[in-house]
Amino acid sequence: MAEPASNHVDAAIPPPAPATASDTSKPAVLIIGGLGYIGRYLALHIHKNNLASEVRLVDKVLPQLAWLAPEFAEACSQDKFMQADATREQSLPKIFIPLHAAQYSYVFNCGGETRYSQDDSVYTARSTALSLTLARECARRRTPALIEFSTGMVYKSPSSSTISGGGCTETAPLKPWLKLAKHKLAAEEGLEKTRKEVEAEMTKKGLKNGDEGFQELRYAVLRLAHVWGEYDVGFLARGLCLAKVFQKKGEEMKWLYGSSLRINTIHVHDVCTAAWATAVFLASTPSSSPILSDPSPSAGRIFNIVDRGDTSQGTLAAIIHEIFNIPTGFQNSLISTFAKFNLESVVDDVNEDVLQPWADLLSEKGVKRAGPIGPFMEKELLKDCDLCLNAGRAEKVLGWRPGKETERMGVEGVRGAVASYERMGWWP
Repeated sequence: MAEPASNHVDAAIPPPAPATASDTSKPAVLIIGGLGYIGRYLALHIHKNNLASEVRLVDKVLPQLAWLAPEFAEACSQDKFMQADATREQSLPKIFIPLHAAQYSYVFNCGGETRYSQDDSVYTARSTALSLTLARECARRRTPALIEFSTGMVYKSPSSSTISGGGCTETAPLKPWLKLAKHKLAAEEGLEKTRKEVEAEMTKKGLKNGDEGFQELRYAVLRLAHVWGEYDVGFLARGLCLAKVFQKKGEEMKWLYGSSLRINTIHVHDVCTAAWATAVFLASTPSSSPILSDPSPSAGRIFNIVDRGDTSQGTLAAIIHEIFNIPTGFQNSLISTFAKFNLESVVDDVNEDVLQPWADLLSEKGVKRAGPIGPFMEKELLKDCDLCLNAGRAEKVLGWRPGKETERMGVEGVRGAVASYERMGWWP
């Protein structure tokens, strides 16, 4: 696995050849992690709306092993796909050369480690190193827009006054509460450090924009709430699988910590529209603009992306009650406090209680090959921390809004997720 890029600024890529009119009509797009959950939906969004002159999807996983639903067949077709590890610098020349365009205009980094509870070394190698390697290459090639996907879990759990005031803005105190989030923040900081290093070297060489050999890192970061939608295999899928088990057992499904705990959400379709709006904005905004030149998060390159539903545990409990017709509730404060200080044993007990019933459900349904969803609970996820974000800056600066049908998590949308599992043969 490649180490994070050094501080040395490599020789700049020669200026691209002049583009034809057809080349410049639409951007060429590179999606790293293109077969991941966000990556495949971003490819589908671009394909459906005919937004790009060409799209390249780069992933270490082959399409045949990526659990792709039929509707992704054209957007993620073999002719658009390249199997490569973008953390390896020797792979970058082939990754960054488009088939037809002079260069990629937009690069979306949807890659990195998404599993929880991994060793720090795993996140460093697969996430942080990836972000920094891409940053150096994009600076060297003067890519107009590099979009980095991060998480809202980099913020310190907000106070009640912050929650009632609309949630964490981009200037809120930072205190990541998951390993994954800690390394996402390290990647964010590495991007800004890289940008400043490149800028300092250009100044030292006396080079300015338009000069031969000039380099520049043009990036933005999207801090996401919990992403959900059809074919989700993470946050929402785990809760739905647990609900199915509790339904089979005829038991009440109870959450820790109370109904008001915020678990803010964003539909994957809205992540895609936000990412595209950010790329368009970044590519068309001069670097001298105060929004890009001011290093403070309030005026800089970071945007919170969240829906307008202010999703809480109470929201999800009500949805699950409606769909599965099971009683839902919350543990009392004594049990929640005990769990808080004994998470490992609590999680082990939960997994012991639910994994065999889930396997039985699949067997009864005749599912011979278990899909990528299940009720397995990670200790890291049972944190008494609110994920509560404010997307006001993204709405104001980017002109972005969540879609009317997805601006809040609701019963019909979650039913759609269950239906998608049924179509794929994952659901018992």
